[in-house]
Amino acid sequence: MQIVKYPNDILRERMPEFDFNNPTHDPVQLEKDMIEIMLASDGIGLAANQIGIRARVFTMGCKCHPQNAQAFFNPVIMENTEEMEDMEEGCLSFPGVFVKIKRPKSIRVRWQNAKSEVMEGTFSGMDSKCFLHELDHLEGIVFQDRVSTLKWAMAVKKSKKGRK
Repeated sequence: MQIVKYPNDILRERMPEFDFNNPTHDPVQLEKDMIEIMLASDGIGLAANQIGIRARVFTMGCKCHPQNAQAFFNPVIMENTEEMEDMEEGCLSFPGVFVKIKRPKSIRVRWQNAKSEVMEGTFSGMDSKCFLHELDHLEGIVFQDRVSTLKWAMAVKKSKKGRK
């Protein structure tokens, strides 16, 4: 599996719920494969549609603690703080482009793990940002949509300078 690059149409589609009763993929194997691809690509998050799979699932984790990486099936935001944080984001589907995006500082969420168990948790800082970025993917929203045209154009220009 390869990472889908923008402007591939699947990145603009809202992903369907992952159906544990009639799965299109083995959830445990899907989690394992997605984590492997994410870490091999130096990512901290990866949505299923970024590898061409139409399912409401994403992974989060980092190479520094690969044992903590996990998949989030059918994630839902239950609440978020009004306090916002402006942090830089990148995306495996937009190689080399980085842009600051304002997102809630903290979120409370619910999801299912690969065994279909319902989980709840609170994320803040980088984890909150990553969760929201990946959830956007499942909604068909790319991070380019979260910034002004000018801010995006500057980020793309900067990324092209970095590749020379």
